[in-house]
Amino acid sequence: KLNVFNSVQGEALTRVFNIQANASLEVAFADFSMGDKELKVDANLLSEGASIYWHLATISEKNDKKNFVINFNHLARNTFAKMENYGVAKDTSTLNFLGNAKIFKGSKGSSTNQLAKILVFDKGVHAKASPMLCIDENDVKAFHGASEGQINKDHIFYLMSRGVSETEAKKLITYGYLYPIIQTFTDEDIKNAIIDCITKRV
Repeated sequence: KLNVFNSVQGEALTRVFNIQANASLEVAFADFSMGDKELKVDANLLSEGASIYWHLATISEKNDKKNFVINFNHLARNTFAKMENYGVAKDTSTLNFLGNAKIFKGSKGSSTNQLAKILVFDKGVHAKASPMLCIDENDVKAFHGASEGQINKDHIFYLMSRGVSETEAKKLITYGYLYPIIQTFTDEDIKNAIIDCITKRV
């Protein structure tokens, strides 16, 4: 299990995970850094029974440019991968969720699942959620979903009808959107630091 919390200046990072037989890796990446961010991850599922669960939450604002490229490579039978990327983009920032899930020939019985969602606050935002599937084998399961868009107006209207201001309604919805990442951390100080970041930046 790997938990990462980043609240300082953005940077460029590349990470490669090689996961062997029946090993499982769970990664929670809470990115509340400021400035530009480049993260590329390659998860290689090398042997039967290898699995990875990836969960990312991030905010981009002002002139931030953030790119996250998460790749899953299924190189053996009965491997499993699940990705959940959640982002909030504000002002004139750029936020991209990209990456491939590849199931190679010979990797029968494997399952891969990608989900990428970006909540857009302002018209000047550049957002792209585009996970891709590359399947070269039968008898597998592969799913992906992506969305980028503004906060649902019906949700805002509902909260405002209960006496919440529009600004506070947006904050509550966004908080609920990013909050699940906190549940993957066990250190109370880090949990409180993440809550503080979300509260201040939303």
